[in-house]
Amino acid sequence: MTRSSIVIAVLGCFLFSALITVSAPSMATTPDGETPANEGVCDVVKGGTPGLYGLCVAYCEAQDLDIVGDKEAPSNKILANYRKKMQAGDPDMPCVKVPCPCWTEAELANISQSGGALSCGSTSTTAIIRNSSPIQFASVDTSLNNCRYTDTSASPRISRRFDGIDPAAAQSCYTQIQQACGALGL
Repeated sequence: MTRSSIVIAVLGCFLFSALITVSAPSMATTPDGETPANEGVCDVVKGGTPGLYGLCVAYCEAQDLDIVGDKEAPSNKILANYRKKMQAGDPDMPCVKVPCPCWTEAELANISQSGGALSCGSTSTTAIIRNSSPIQFASVDTSLNNCRYTDTSASPRISRRFDGIDPAAAQSCYTQIQQACGALGL
């Protein structure tokens, strides 16, 4: 091998290593594609007790992780540490996912995956996602704090309605429908 061939080979290896080093962090993704820091969810705790912001970012992202087996969700430990470190005047964890009492995540996803004629509608206080064949829908009214879920494709048929739910739960239902419709481009 000539000296120029060795120099070219070393230079090629160096450039390849540099390319991998620079591109690897940009290819890393979070489960939902956005970090909480980029979403701004945790900005409300930035001026609070030192360490809360980092715990907030970790907790919000840990909620997106799938639980394997019967192990405790990692987000539970992070939330416990956040609350232990929290002092008077600090806000509670901003990205706690409040469940919607009318449907599960799987039931809501089933509406959009059934292959029927999908439609979505919303105002500042109401939201609905509907599949007309089979009849499946989820709706919420945050001004009345109620939600409803119907699925005629299930056996037995499912129909749930809750009135007077907690405002945080109503907002969660609203957000879930908005996100489902947004993901469908509707």
